[in-house]
Amino acid sequence: MRMEFVGNKNEEYDVTLPATALYPALSIAEFQQVFHFLSNETKESIVYNMNVTRIIINQELLQRVKVFGSLNAFSIDAFGEDKTGDTLYKQAVFAFTAYYLIKNQLSMNATEEATERQEAIQAKADNCLVQYRRAIDLLLNAVETYRFEVI
Repeated sequence: MRMEFVGNKNEEYDVTLPATALYPALSIAEFQQVFHFLSNETKESIVYNMNVTRIIINQELLQRVKVFGSLNAFSIDAFGEDKTGDTLYKQAVFAFTAYYLIKNQLSMNATEEATERQEAIQAKADNCLVQYRRAIDLLLNAVETYRFEVI
């Protein structure tokens, strides 16, 4: 099986999850540019997983962001400007999406011969989960309240 970069790195997917009342739009192409791990994911798989992780994260942030009326208004209050909220939100959604895609790859690629590769892929998944958790922690608390480590 030949492995390719997410979205066949040579093909940029022109799909955007639309903005909602509280949260910004998310570009699949931007996700592809940020996460360059090996995978054979289809556009449909990336979009599906990003939709699911976005729902989870939107619900996780809902009570905090709803008070301010939008992620931008929350960001201005918490960080003094509106870009940090967008950046952390994208980091959370993208990293959590990458985590799910990598975990799916691990579940489909488990062979005795691939043990070393599996360990490297697992380390990448763990790193994505830490990135997600740090971004959510900052969004919920405006400061890091936890120290996340991969052990």
